[in-house]
Amino acid sequence: MKRFLFLLVVGALLSGNITAQRLRIGVRGGFNVSDYDFSPVEVGDARFYSGPLRTGFETGLVVRLNLTKHLHLQSELNYDFVNYSVRAEADLLRSLRMRSERLELPVQLGFQFGVLRLFGGVSFRLYDTSHSSVPDLLKIDYNDNMAVMGGLGVNIKRFFLDLRVQGYPRSHVWNTFTSGDETMRVKVNHDIIYGGSIGFFF
Repeated sequence: MKRFLFLLVVGALLSGNITAQRLRIGVRGGFNVSDYDFSPVEVGDARFYSGPLRTGFETGLVVRLNLTKHLHLQSELNYDFVNYSVRAEADLLRSLRMRSERLELPVQLGFQFGVLRLFGGVSFRLYDTSHSSVPDLLKIDYNDNMAVMGGLGVNIKRFFLDLRVQGYPRSHVWNTFTSGDETMRVKVNHDIIYGGSIGFFF
């Protein structure tokens, strides 16, 4: 699917069938807020709980193909810093900071009515690396590599503002928790990312 969409845009560019007015290239940047929830779980000698919401940031390249006056196809190449918070109870209760750095490829279909734009689609995770503030106590492998997304945006000349939400198409997902020498697959009730960004087209 990812290869097909990439080849479709590249092929159209090489054939000269896409004009500069129909194809727009830009950049975007903004913030995200993670809502990560799982039931309390014991891994090794520690017990872990969901923590509060945490903020991160993201930046990316945007390619928008205007199919008609009101319909467009948009793809992005984003580098996201998604931060999570997990509480751990071992000898004492402490808060752990988790960070997932992700290279993602969202593909959206958008509908535009005046300055207002509605969009939805899927986001493919091409690469990710995870970090923990206390790696000996807890490391998390975020196993899911495709999410669904949607949102609304506002276009003002060359600038655009987006508000979006991204989650996973199943009712729950499974992540891998590692604490010391113990590893366990943990059912995550939801992993939802809310985001806001501003961008502009060249």
